[in-house]
Amino acid sequence: MSGSRRGVRPSLFDIIFVIWAVVVPVGFGYRLLNSDGDLARHLRLGEIMLDRHALLRQDVFSFTRAGQPFLAFEYGSELLYAGAYKLAGLAGVAVLAGLILALTYALVARFLIHRGGDPFLAYLVSMVAAVLSAAHWLARPHLFTLLLVVLLLELLHYTGRRALLLYALLFTIWANLHGGFSFGCILIGLYAVGEAIEGRLSADPASWYARARRHTAALGVALAASLLNPNGYKLLAHVFGFFGNSAILRQTQEFMSPDFQTINGKIFLLALLGVIAALAWSRRRPPVTTLLVLLATIAFSLLSQRNIELFALTALPLLALHLDPDWRALPVLRGAKAVFQREHAGQHAGVGAATVAVLLAGLAVAGGSVAGVAIVPDRFDAKAFPVAAVAEARRVGLRGHMFSHFIWGGYLMHEWPEQRVFIDGGTDHYGEKLFNDYVKIWNLDPGWRDVLKRWDISLALLPPDSRLADELARDQRWEVWHCDSTAVLLRRPTTDTGGAPADHPAGACPPVAR
Repeated sequence: MSGSRRGVRPSLFDIIFVIWAVVVPVGFGYRLLNSDGDLARHLRLGEIMLDRHALLRQDVFSFTRAGQPFLAFEYGSELLYAGAYKLAGLAGVAVLAGLILALTYALVARFLIHRGGDPFLAYLVSMVAAVLSAAHWLARPHLFTLLLVVLLLELLHYTGRRALLLYALLFTIWANLHGGFSFGCILIGLYAVGEAIEGRLSADPASWYARARRHTAALGVALAASLLNPNGYKLLAHVFGFFGNSAILRQTQEFMSPDFQTINGKIFLLALLGVIAALAWSRRRPPVTTLLVLLATIAFSLLSQRNIELFALTALPLLALHLDPDWRALPVLRGAKAVFQREHAGQHAGVGAATVAVLLAGLAVAGGSVAGVAIVPDRFDAKAFPVAAVAEARRVGLRGHMFSHFIWGGYLMHEWPEQRVFIDGGTDHYGEKLFNDYVKIWNLDPGWRDVLKRWDISLALLPPDSRLADELARDQRWEVWHCDSTAVLLRRPTTDTGGAPADHPAGACPPVAR
């Protein structure tokens, strides 16, 4: 059949890109925007910097750290997200996140095919990587790290004369977007060490040692380039120092080890068992570099579930390249392999991806709706955030030092900017001492009332079923000022609580925890 009669065939890159560019904002839009308050926090910080045309250097959003130095180490991502928000609202943010993820997984398949991998295997690995990463699909700066990790993986196999220049460019951009550039440095180091070990094992070590030297130089360039940011060496100290905040890491869900009783944990466990089975099935020893990346990323993932996506985007593609000859020799799925091999290049590669990206951008500008039907979410959900409570409090000008539910901190920064927060998701800024104060109050640990008194807390915005809300509601010194199914706003009347009358109706409120 002639090409004209068959029509334009999309490339595998286009197919994967289009799948996730549509599925992520449409099917996962709620999670992207409403999983916690961190997106709103990043939007607020980005908006402040856009309005001031300057980097944020001091805390202007909390009363606990007011005026203290603030290190905006993710400012580049925050500016991009804030720009998308100004242009197209939250729908624009969701679409931007979807395009970043779509490009990431499409490039995973491209990496394998460019290294000579079977196209059908490349497709499967790309899909598995997406499934393993889906639990952390949140519209946050870390999405840029996912994309840049795949670009780095491609660069690690590039031997051109401009390689060091490309490393410098990549890490300069990366260090100004997200702290995940630290993993990029680790990945380069693993390559250098693995190649040095291969040199010791090889009968002809010269080529291996040359690769090790090349990647050692790349690591030096990457570290130097990461200093090209507004914060200089302080950025490196901040990023690497955060992992020493053990109290914060122990209390933050995404930094905890995976729970293998959950569906996400079981999917990761299944992937680990598949890796073990694949290595046992293979008749050849994997390259030392592949083995080191595999071991390191598995260790990182077992320590912190947010690292599972790094395992998916690095170890799985490298293992797939090692297993490619064995995969091709399998007598099963020959028809599918033949179809993908024949069709993967497609025609006019990239045109389909670009067309869909433009259409999605138009959808975002239209508010995420078509003919009045919401396709992409464009607002924060009132079931996830205290939308009604904040709107009413702002209307009457309620003021005072407020303690709030941790995951709402970023939302309050964005939607109630005149009311400074106690703490928010940017725990690296607040430090362990203040975070421990939050935990003491939230858990009603001994001395929690003393902490409230020390910070002169006169407002508390909490889930109505929380133990803290129940305890304050029982206290005659506090009154329920507003309550709905999402949030209860309690008030300790003082001379500084603003224009809200003391007899403000609390509204319909479900029973608080007993």
